Amino acid sequence: MIQIQKALLLVLYLLAAFSPTFVESGRAPDKPPKLPEGFCPKETGTATATTGECMCNWQHKDGCVGSGCQYQMGLSFYHYSCEDCKCVAEPK
Repeated sequence: MIQIQKALLLVLYLLAAFSPTFVESGRAPDKPPKLPEGFCPKETGTATATTGECMCNWQHKDGCVGSGCQYQMGLSFYHYSCEDCKCVAEPK
């Protein structure tokens, strides 16, 4: 009986200790980062409001060029910390 109580107490402790981590993990920052001059030109992309990423208008694996470009879940984007990244205009 004592072992069950200890196990239950341990489970409750772990839930209490790790709950805030799970709740906060999907949250965007409260303040936007200071973006560099010329970041994400409107002709080829849109800057996010809080995460400092440039979402390319051409959502294609070739929609972004540079070392830090990402293409995930059909979205082409890059973070402001990538100095050689840029979005590419969609071919006509």
